[in-house]
Amino acid sequence: MSLPYPHALRRTLPWRRVANWVTLGALTACSGSLPTRATPSSASNALDLEIPAESPNDMTTSAELGGLNEREAEQSFRSSVEGLQACIKDGVERLAFIGGSIELAVKVDATRHAAHVWAAQSSLGERGTEKCMFDALRSVGWPAPVGGPFGIARNSFEFEPQRGVPAPAVWEAERVATTLTEVEGTINTCRGAELGGLLITLYIGEGGKALAGGAASEEPQDETAVDCVVDALLAAEYPPPERSPTKVRFRL
Repeated sequence: MSLPYPHALRRTLPWRRVANWVTLGALTACSGSLPTRATPSSASNALDLEIPAESPNDMTTSAELGGLNEREAEQSFRSSVEGLQACIKDGVERLAFIGGSIELAVKVDATRHAAHVWAAQSSLGERGTEKCMFDALRSVGWPAPVGGPFGIARNSFEFEPQRGVPAPAVWEAERVATTLTEVEGTINTCRGAELGGLLITLYIGEGGKALAGGAASEEPQDETAVDCVVDALLAAEYPPPERSPTKVRFRL
């Protein structure tokens, strides 16, 4: 099955706070091949606003960060497609039922490298695939920030389980509340004083065994601490679901 992965690069302009989404193309997960890409038209890149003369075109900026050249950042995402596709393909082959969306965020430093890569939003529920995608984005070069020490680029992807694999059942977060209370001490040890809020996605299988889990956060977090939290949640015992796998999402 050829699975579409719509994804877009967002630029935010501080003087109008306008978000413009530019389509970058599509990924194919299961077949292992990429579709032919159409070159974006000039109309698709146009912004319906007046850009100040002192601000360079095609820059993304924010009040706290420097800017990134949008076209160059777009090319960086394009350069990572092969690696991202391999991550997705491997993840779906290992766990055919995983699916959902992920918004990847890249914090670029003055050396044109990804200083931090994280999932700003994710419903995939598979930490191995998420971290593989982080590495794919670290492996490519990025445009140097302008007007600040860092710049941030974001890109979103969606994919579905393999063909013929039923979508997981869904639980409300309350169904795992007792388990979370039981492992609270372990999770707090993992988190320490620095780790911020996390959005967790888990798949629960037969007998209440966690099959896979992933995490997202609004800001970059210490990956070792996030891994520790996810591992603690995977080791916990949950109520047996009515159907396996069952997907549940909650905040910590």
